[in-house]
Amino acid sequence: NTRGGRRAHPPKVLSMINTLKINKKELQLALMSAISATANAAMVFSRYARLTDKKILNTPYIVEDKITTLKTKDLLNSVEAILGKELFSLAIKTKKVRSGKGKLRGRKYKSNQGLLLVIGEKDKIKTTAFDIITSKSLGVNDLAQGSPGRITIYTESAIKELGEKFKWNQKQELD
Repeated sequence: NTRGGRRAHPPKVLSMINTLKINKKELQLALMSAISATANAAMVFSRYARLTDKKILNTPYIVEDKITTLKTKDLLNSVEAILGKELFSLAIKTKKVRSGKGKLRGRKYKSNQGLLLVIGEKDKIKTTAFDIITSKSLGVNDLAQGSPGRITIYTESAIKELGEKFKWNQKQELD
């Protein structure tokens, strides 16, 4: 069906994914809508199947900057107190061995996304229990990979930096 043969080394599809440039205003709008999806309880429900018939209160989750100075055990306890037991079970990253033949084909482990903790630029936390990202390097793929509405906790400094980045004004929102 290919007279003359196929190309010897054709372009691979994986090299072309996420390489196209996106307009700046369009990317900013996508990031703002992904941030707002983390604050919408209905979007979070639609992303996680285990949350059907449960209530999420107090979204978005905004915490003080003191959380960045806590040790790992105290950090996990405070995150569990903030989210509750049902959401905390989804928030911790889990890694399981896949069932079936995928193990033989280079897909041995299967893991969930877990919680995303958005911190300020000067803050630092070391833990592998969930993903941590600074507000400056926050992207659409971090917040909405797969579908929008990831469980996210923001620190106060991160909210302040995001407000400066997007030029949010409290006076404009109140009007």
